[in-house]
Amino acid sequence: MNVSHRLGSAAAGMRGVALPLPAPSRELARRLTVACAVLTLFVLAGAAGLGLYAGSHAGRIYEGIQVAGVDLGGLTPDEARAEIDRAFTAYAASPLTLTAANHDFQLTPAKAGAHLDSAATVAAAMRWGRVGSIWEQSRAWARGLIGAVTIDPVINFAPGAAHDSIAAIAPDVVRPAVNATLAFDKSGAPKIVPDVTGIRLDYAATESALAQRIERFSSDPVPLITHDDPAGVTAASLAPGLPEAKAAVDAPLTLAADDAVWHVPAASLQPLISVDPATSALRIDRRPLTPLVQGLAPDIDRDAVDAGITVDDNGRLAVVPSVPAAKVDVEASVSAIVAGLTAGKNAVDLVVHYTPAKISDAMASAAVSRGEKMMQPGIALSWQGGKGTLDRGDLLKALTIHTKPGAKDPFMFGLDPDIVHDELGAYAADFDIPVQDARWRLVGGQIQLAVPESKGRELDLDHGVTAVQSAFGNGKPAVTLQVRTLNPTWTAKDAAKITLGGDVLGEGGTYYGDSSDARRNNIEIASSYLSGWLVPPDGIFSYADSIGLITEQNGFVTGLGIVDNGNGGFTTAPVVGGGICQVSTTLFQAVFWAGLPIVERHQHPYYIRSYGEAVTGLPGLDAMVNIEPDWRVDMRFKNSTGHWLAVVLIPDGNMLYARLIGANPGWKVVVPDPVISNEVPADDQMYYTDSPELPLGTERVVESAQEGFDVSIDRQVYDSSGKLILEDDTVSSFAPSRNTTLRGTGTDG
Repeated sequence: MNVSHRLGSAAAGMRGVALPLPAPSRELARRLTVACAVLTLFVLAGAAGLGLYAGSHAGRIYEGIQVAGVDLGGLTPDEARAEIDRAFTAYAASPLTLTAANHDFQLTPAKAGAHLDSAATVAAAMRWGRVGSIWEQSRAWARGLIGAVTIDPVINFAPGAAHDSIAAIAPDVVRPAVNATLAFDKSGAPKIVPDVTGIRLDYAATESALAQRIERFSSDPVPLITHDDPAGVTAASLAPGLPEAKAAVDAPLTLAADDAVWHVPAASLQPLISVDPATSALRIDRRPLTPLVQGLAPDIDRDAVDAGITVDDNGRLAVVPSVPAAKVDVEASVSAIVAGLTAGKNAVDLVVHYTPAKISDAMASAAVSRGEKMMQPGIALSWQGGKGTLDRGDLLKALTIHTKPGAKDPFMFGLDPDIVHDELGAYAADFDIPVQDARWRLVGGQIQLAVPESKGRELDLDHGVTAVQSAFGNGKPAVTLQVRTLNPTWTAKDAAKITLGGDVLGEGGTYYGDSSDARRNNIEIASSYLSGWLVPPDGIFSYADSIGLITEQNGFVTGLGIVDNGNGGFTTAPVVGGGICQVSTTLFQAVFWAGLPIVERHQHPYYIRSYGEAVTGLPGLDAMVNIEPDWRVDMRFKNSTGHWLAVVLIPDGNMLYARLIGANPGWKVVVPDPVISNEVPADDQMYYTDSPELPLGTERVVESAQEGFDVSIDRQVYDSSGKLILEDDTVSSFAPSRNTTLRGTGTDG
C-alpha cells in the first residue's frame, strides 16, 4: 500500500507534462507485471477482511473507542449508554478539589450542575469509522485497532449552578479592595490610612477549568483563578491634600451672626473632611452642615420690629429703636462655611438677609417731638364752681400711642378714657354732692320722715372725658366741664304715697343668748339703728348707710370681732362693735328667704356654726360687714316686690329676729340642700395670742377648731303664676379655723 501511495503521488505530480517516455526494458516490464499482480491479490484480500470486520460490528461501536477512559469497543449503543452512565454517575458523586492559595474546597461535578448526555456521547462513538469513503473508514478502523481512540463526552451544565457553587466559597478566597482614607489621630492631626489591594475571583476562567476537568472525568485539582483588585483611591492620591485638611481642623470653627457666636469643636469638623482622590483637593461634606445651620437659624431669624415710643426714666418720650427682619440664608451660609474651611479659615459669618421695619427710627423721633409738644402746655379745666388742671404728668399718664404701619405719619397720640375719667374723678370727689332721697322709718307703728331729701350735684365725667380727648387731639389748652344737678327720686311730699302691707315677706333668726355683755350690747344697739327703715319699690337698702358709723360715740363697745391678723389672714380679737355681723347675717337670711335680689354680700373667712345652725340658717348663709369712715364692707339688697317694705330687727335677749314687712307678692322660694365640697380637717391644737385689750393675766377662748369647706346654695324664686323670676347661687369658701385663746397683756381694771 505504501508503494501504491508513492506511485500515485508521482503520477499525480507528472500530469500535464509533455515529455516522451522511454520504452521500458523487457525485464522491467515483467517485474512490474508481477508486482501489479501481487498488489492486486493483497488489495483483494484486505478488502475481503475489512468487509468481514465491518460486518461483524454492524450495530456496534468499533474496537478501540473510549469515552473518558471507558472502553466502548464492540458494545451496542444501549450497552455503551449503560456503561458510560454508570461511570459518570460514580464520577459525578466524587468530589473535586478546588485550590486557592492555602485553601482547598470540595465540590462534586453533580453539585457543579454537570449532566452527561449519554445518548449524544454514544452517537458520537457510533459515528466513528462510519463517515467518509471506504478508505477513510478503513483508516479509522485501523486507528482503533492499533491504538485507543478517545471520544469527548457530551457534558451539559445547569445554568448558574457552577457559578453559585463557586460563589459559595468565594468569601474565603476573595478580598475587597480597601480605599485609602483620611483619618485623624488622637491629637486631631490628619493622617492617611493606606489603601489595600483586593483579590478578585475570575469566575469565567475558573468555571472553564472546572468544565475541562469534568469533560475528561478527571479528578485533578482545579485552581481557583484570581486576580489582584487594586483600590480605587490610593494613599498617593490623597497625600497632597493633607496640609489643607490640617488647616481646616487645627482650631474650632467660629460661626457668627449679629451678636451671636457659636463654636464648633474641631473634633466635630473631622467627619466632614476628606480629600478628592482625582484632584487631591480638600473636600467638605455639605450634608451635615445644612442641619447645623438650620439649628442655629432660629436664634437669628426674626420678624421686623417697628420703631416705637416709650417713656424714659426722666418721664420724657423716647424712641424705641426699630429692629430689621433677619433671615439666615441656609444654603449660602453652608457655602460660606465650606469655602472658609477649604481656605483654612476658622471664623465664618453666616449669611443673613435683613429687611428694614416699616416704621423707622426717624419716624419715631419726629413723633416724639410732636407728642412732647402736645403734652407740654397741659389742659386747663373749669366748671361752674371750680377749676383744675391736667398737667403734663396727668396727660402722660393717660397717653395712648397707636401705630399705623405704612402711613406717612404712623404714630397717633390719644388719651385713655378710663385714666382721664379717674383724673377728672379726683376733682369730682371734692366737688360732687350726692343726692339724698327722703327716707322714712317706722316708729311706734307710725311712718315718720327720718332723713329729708336734698339735691346733689356732679361733674359730667363722660362729657368731660370726651371734651378733654378732643382738646388734646386738636391742641386746645382749655376745657369747660359740665355740671349736672341731681334731683332726689323721693321727697317729703311723697310720704302720702307710702302704703305698707302687714305681711312678713321673709324672716331670719339667730341665737345670741350666750354672748358676752359687750357683744350683746353691740347686737342690740345695731338692731335699734337698723329697725324700722323703709325701702321704696326698686330701692336699694344699705346696711352701712342705715346703721351709721360704728363708734363708741354711737353707743358701741369693744367686743370680739374678726379682724385682719396682719399676715394675710384673719383672727378673732377685741374690736369696737364686735358682734354687728350677727345682725347683718340675720337680716341677710330674712332677705334670702324673702326671695329678694342680693346686691352685695361678703362671707366670713371661716365658718361660724351658730350662723349656719340657727332657725333660718344654712352653712354659707352668713354676711360679714365692716364699716369704717373711709371704706366699707356692706350688705345690700334690692326691693323688687313693687311695694314699700320695712326692715324690722327684734332682739329679745336670746334670739335676734329680722323681718321684712310689706305686701306679700305671692312668691315661692325653692332652696335645695347646700352642696358642700373640698372639706379640710381642722387643727385641734390650742393657739395663744397676746391681746392688749384684755387685762393682764386673763385668758379668753375666742375661736374653736372648725373644718374648712366650700359650699354652694342654689335659690330659685317663682312668682304667683309659677314663672321663674330669680335664680342665683350663694357661694362661700371657708378656711379651717383653729382653737384660739387670747392672753391679756393690758392693764388691770
